[in-house]
Amino acid sequence: MIRSINMKKSILNTMLIVGLCTLLTGCLGVKSEKEKNHTDKSIESESPADIFTNESSEQSLGAFSFGPVSDHDERDIYEYSGEDIRIPFQVAGMDKKGNSDFGLLVFLDGVSQPYRIEESNGASSKEQVMHKFYLEGEESKQFEIVFTPIIGKKGEKVAIDFATVFQPDYVPEDETATNYGVYHDLNATLPQEVHFKTDIPNSAKHSIYSQSTIQEIPEEVKSQNDIFQMEGSSDIFDEMTIVELLPEDESSEMISAKNGKAKMKFRIYGGPEVTYRTTIFVNHIPVQVLGSDFIETSLQKGKMNTVEFELDTSTYGKVNTVYAISVVAGKGYLTNAESPLKTKSILLLNES
Repeated sequence: MIRSINMKKSILNTMLIVGLCTLLTGCLGVKSEKEKNHTDKSIESESPADIFTNESSEQSLGAFSFGPVSDHDERDIYEYSGEDIRIPFQVAGMDKKGNSDFGLLVFLDGVSQPYRIEESNGASSKEQVMHKFYLEGEESKQFEIVFTPIIGKKGEKVAIDFATVFQPDYVPEDETATNYGVYHDLNATLPQEVHFKTDIPNSAKHSIYSQSTIQEIPEEVKSQNDIFQMEGSSDIFDEMTIVELLPEDESSEMISAKNGKAKMKFRIYGGPEVTYRTTIFVNHIPVQVLGSDFIETSLQKGKMNTVEFELDTSTYGKVNTVYAISVVAGKGYLTNAESPLKTKSILLLNES
């Protein structure tokens, strides 16, 4: 019997959205409770570009909860002993009048973990990185998340994170409206834990890129973030980690690919001195960068880590979405480090 659902989450992104919307005279309606992992959003129009039009009327974009099923509020521990890890899970709509659309991701020790869904009737999905849900009203679904770990060694204890990307099917129509607004916002549970009683099959190796450029956080960047200064804190970057994915032309609101190549840079800075693993996603699918599965950066106080790279876009259509998600690795989940963190989604346009 399901007694409760462990649904705790970080609410920093929601706080920022609420603060922004206060300045914009209530363009959005976002609610959150720290002790429950749920997302509730409404917006005045279907497109972020139309938010400020007088004709638009408030429209709910859905509200939902998600998380592992548990009979307690403590961190859940799952063991790997050579068999698939199976995690009871539930997603539930919370908007009687609207639908809730989101994609569910799983990260193991900071790495994007493919998984499949198994239902009580025996139905099983194919294994993939993101599974999308389209809940009507207060519809709920219970199932098991099932996977063989792609990372981990005997004796290790690592974090497992569950995160959702809001309205993943949204893509701007073209370069005239590049703002994603609240679409693709990320929400996550607090990390749970996996204990490895044995090695994973074949001891799969991951290619890691860790050669970032390290510099002092520029004064220009510091001044741009003064608005987030927390009371009693001498330095905002002692408290908050920031991740950014930027076009080669930083003044642009989109990334233009020419001759099947797109140049961009990833930056991460601030917060505790922990190690993050960052995955680049194109159209919600992880892609390799610089011949590697993910970027690994170890943060230092007052320093900014930057990685410049080029993506091959020759196999993509004209309009695409690119973003990065950074998740703490190792024992970083036992600190107060923010994780997972997502950059804003950026329109990736293939020019002919």
